[in-house]
Amino acid sequence: MPRKTTEAAATTKPVAKRTVTRRKKKTEETIVLNWEHVAERAYYISLDEGGDPVENWLRAERELVVA
Repeated sequence: MPRKTTEAAATTKPVAKRTVTRRKKKTEETIVLNWEHVAERAYYISLDEGGDPVENWLRAERELVVA
């Protein structure tokens, strides 16, 4: 006796579906450097090492621009 089409379909193995994960594109965030950031870093440099306030300010700017 031949099988019915619904029985034949029910006995076949289900095919595993692949999931596709979409990744978000990396967007470069611009960091806004203001005087408060530089002043705070220069303050901590002066606490740690002392020195000239102008040199501390310039060093703080250099360090924050690289970061």
